[in-house]
Amino acid sequence: MYETYEQCKAELLKNVDEKYDKFNNPIVNCEGYPTLGIRTPVIKKLAKSVPIAARDNVLNGFFADKDLSYDTVLFAGVLAARKGEYYNQSRESLMWLVPLFRSWAHVDCVTPCLRWADKDTLWNDFRYLLDCEGQYEKRFYIMIMFSCCLGAEYIDKILETLRYNVTYGQYYVDMAAAWLLAECLVKYYDKTLPLFTAQTFPKFVHNKAIQKARESYRIDPDTKVY
Repeated sequence: MYETYEQCKAELLKNVDEKYDKFNNPIVNCEGYPTLGIRTPVIKKLAKSVPIAARDNVLNGFFADKDLSYDTVLFAGVLAARKGEYYNQSRESLMWLVPLFRSWAHVDCVTPCLRWADKDTLWNDFRYLLDCEGQYEKRFYIMIMFSCCLGAEYIDKILETLRYNVTYGQYYVDMAAAWLLAECLVKYYDKTLPLFTAQTFPKFVHNKAIQKARESYRIDPDTKVY
């Protein structure tokens, strides 16, 4: 059992892999934190081993840490997003954590951990992130739509949000939006295609979404040609 942040960080440091770090560092492209080379499954397993009753204590220790790394931030994010006794614990911790994210991988590894939460609540509680300046805050909300909300009951709201409420021009925002739009083309082609025929989105987002959709095995060859 790991009940303090000090215990968790010590365990993380036991799993540093310098060879893996050389491979992973350019991929995660973390801005502002060192990477230690700890594999994501190890980080997730450690977060899962923290008792729910100790989660707040561990996260408080994390927030007091002056020596953050890509790996410790990812650990805290996964821990905060885990299903616990109260949703509000996750929400409040993530509101502090998301501004600390410095990699697309922070976002993309943490948002799927929230699939247990009520979709309407997630949609409303994190909507403010689209109004933030940071690209990882905006990406976090886009990936919530992708990982937690993409379904028939939300597709119209997702397309409307992408059309009217996302400020484009930041690389990791644009890439997330393109990825989500490609998935919308795959799953809800008739609803999504008109946004492309009308050239609704910036050129980069438009083209990247089409590229990703054409790479999908779930779209038939004739549609890919079109």
